[in-house]
Amino acid sequence: MLLNRLLLICSLIVLANSCKNSDQLDGSFQLSVTTDTASASIGDLITYKIITYNIGNKYFEIANRQFSEPLELRNSKLLYDKVNKVTGAEFIFSVWDTGMVTIPPITINLFNSDSVFDFAMATDSISIEVISIVDVTGDQNMKPIKGPIPIENVLQIRIFLLMILLSIILYGLYFIYGKRNKNIYDEVKVETNIDPADKIALNKLELLSKDSYDTKIKTKEFYIILSHILREYVENSVYIKSLEMTTEEISRNRDSFPFNKEEINRWLDILNRADLSKYAKSNPEKNICDDDLNAGKEFVINTASSWKVLND
Repeated sequence: MLLNRLLLICSLIVLANSCKNSDQLDGSFQLSVTTDTASASIGDLITYKIITYNIGNKYFEIANRQFSEPLELRNSKLLYDKVNKVTGAEFIFSVWDTGMVTIPPITINLFNSDSVFDFAMATDSISIEVISIVDVTGDQNMKPIKGPIPIENVLQIRIFLLMILLSIILYGLYFIYGKRNKNIYDEVKVETNIDPADKIALNKLELLSKDSYDTKIKTKEFYIILSHILREYVENSVYIKSLEMTTEEISRNRDSFPFNKEEINRWLDILNRADLSKYAKSNPEKNICDDDLNAGKEFVINTASSWKVLND
């Protein structure tokens, strides 16, 4: 009776210790590997997973990712848990040889949360039988030859039509270009006015006298034309670019013109009144316009002898 009690007490102690060890084992780090198949044929894809349990705050790193033939790594990715923590890895292999193919052990290095190395653990190797596709189907006969594959036309109809359209456009451009006038001056004779500068100026002043300039707009146009005629006359007679000079520049360089003082003053008086009409909105009376027109004619007539003598 006493012996039975002792045996019962010892059994309870052993059972308690085993439960305690089981609880400790359930809380420790664990590592497992799985494959989706134990046999495959040549060219099949094999999924190989590394799964960790109770990793806690640690993180792991796969030490060796190199795989030798006949294994060929096609793809790899990390596996995450519900809180987006890395808990494993997945590899996709293919094999190109028959026989027993072994996926070698893979070393897993574990690190603490402070990046200090803790320990390393290697996975178990897994062997997979790879058989020929002929062994799977049991068909030893030669497969039928595939029929010819149609080849698209090298020159498609759409490209051919576009080339024809481009040729028509180019021909049209060439035809139009060939019909153009090579030189519009070949048929149009340019008439050159060989009259002297004073005659040209007097003719233009005579035409200006026939226009009506009894309004403010007409008066402004009148002085613009009058100023241009006199400047053009001076430029064509003594070859000083008075068309490009302001009235002030003409006044500063009056000694450069071969005219007497009285004629220079007459010319500048007309130019100043023209500037007032153009820029200061001055509106001289019609009799003043007539006087300036006559003064312009007198300026041309009186100064012609100076440059004609020089030209002779």
